[in-house]
Amino acid sequence: MKILLRKIHENRNPFSIRKEGLLCSGEFWRSGKHAVTVDGTVEGDIGLMCDRCGEAFSKHISEPFHVEVVDRPLKVDESLDVIECPDGIVDFDMICESEIASIQSEYHLCPQCEGTNDFEMEF
Repeated sequence: MKILLRKIHENRNPFSIRKEGLLCSGEFWRSGKHAVTVDGTVEGDIGLMCDRCGEAFSKHISEPFHVEVVDRPLKVDESLDVIECPDGIVDFDMICESEIASIQSEYHLCPQCEGTNDFEMEF
């Protein structure tokens, strides 16, 4: 789903997108002359890799997210939860894919490794 940033108004609008078997849903609204705020949640069963043993496993998640989409260049000192869209198009599919990739890149342990402390630590 893509919407021109200039067409988004101050009232809150719902969105719901299915990506990779997950439901990405929430609300978006105009939060400034050049900004749109997107609040949402990624829910469902996600496929992950255990960072300890390397086995694939599935985990149910419900992760909230908050991003701002702007149609102007960012300054270095601004928040990391900002997405630039220089073409003025807010791409909700890309936002959801980005949030899913962010969750998958975090450190995850499978149920077998989660309860064990049997590993080496370097000092």
